[in-house]
Amino acid sequence: MSELPSAVVQNPACGVCGCETTFDDGYFVCEDCQLRFDQPNFGASFLDPTVQPCGARCDNAWHGDHKIQPGAGYDCGACKLPTGHTSILHWTGCLPRSIAS
Repeated sequence: MSELPSAVVQNPACGVCGCETTFDDGYFVCEDCQLRFDQPNFGASFLDPTVQPCGARCDNAWHGDHKIQPGAGYDCGACKLPTGHTSILHWTGCLPRSIAS
């Protein structure tokens, strides 16, 4: 009878796009989002600190007022990922909010 294999430790996934990161020079790196995550708390920073944020506006049609449920909407911001990111996602940090009647 053979022994079962051990678990394989994997790099963490990017908090924006969900893709697996690579490990480089003490950081976990997402090339698509152009982010690096430090250890041990996984705080994110730009791979190139001289690059400005993308700034694209939220284009999620479901974030409009009353779209998901009556009396609710989202406060949407601009994309916080670095300009030039190749991820198809924009990270806008949208937060749910109640709409006064």
